[in-house]
Amino acid sequence: MAHHILDAKPTVSPASTAEDFRSAWTRSAAAERASLRGVDGPADAGVGPSTPAGGSPSASAGGGKRSKGADRGGPKAVESGEPSRVESGSGGDEGLAETDADETPPPPSFADAEAAVLAMDPRPAIDQVDPVARKRSRARLASSLRKIRKLEASAQAATARAATAKNSLGVLQGHRATFQITRRETVLGRSTEDQKVDVDLAEEGNASKVSRQHAFIKLRWNGEFVLRNVGKRHVWINNVAVESGRRASLAPHSLIEVGGLRLMFLPNPTLVRASEPEPF
Repeated sequence: MAHHILDAKPTVSPASTAEDFRSAWTRSAAAERASLRGVDGPADAGVGPSTPAGGSPSASAGGGKRSKGADRGGPKAVESGEPSRVESGSGGDEGLAETDADETPPPPSFADAEAAVLAMDPRPAIDQVDPVARKRSRARLASSLRKIRKLEASAQAATARAATAKNSLGVLQGHRATFQITRRETVLGRSTEDQKVDVDLAEEGNASKVSRQHAFIKLRWNGEFVLRNVGKRHVWINNVAVESGRRASLAPHSLIEVGGLRLMFLPNPTLVRASEPEPF
């Protein structure tokens, strides 16, 4: 756990940003490539081999030879600021000791990204944050939430228009497939040669844990969608289990999980309001 020293006048410590993570990852990737090429020390300093206090240049890591520029009396990389070349111990080919700054590093792995994030400076404690800055941060957060709600409303309207064009009462959106609900009662399950279902979950993925008729989605007379589980295994709605033989109401944007396959339920209010009520 990070420990903070409380000052008499608390100040705002800048939080780590994506640019800080990108620069930290670039430095670590450059140092790793430099070590693979046989160059000691960090590769982002822009200098050649280090010179000890005695004045003699250090030996290169490849074959223990001194740099050619230092032996011939030429300008040293430390004085000129240019990257020095070192000899490789095997073939005599020369390579740049400094990594090119314009070279794009490969994307980091999850472990490297996690290590870089954990190495960043911790965020300040509440007592160290300026109250004025905290108030401004809350105002920016409220503004961002309002924009998100407007975007969600626009996305819902676009989804409703697309469903209306296909005469659908709702949509079950999966990772790979999209299923249209065109009838007041829809069957979810796994189609076979003898029996077909309205929503064949085999199109979404591995449906080995899905029953042939696993659940029914029904539009009631009051405009409410209800799911009834008739399969052997549970159906999960927003991480709440619906046991076999039970039913549960479906709210808009409910996450349905059947046999390990997840679907997002998106109703179409336009056609739901226009549909005729269910006869008693």
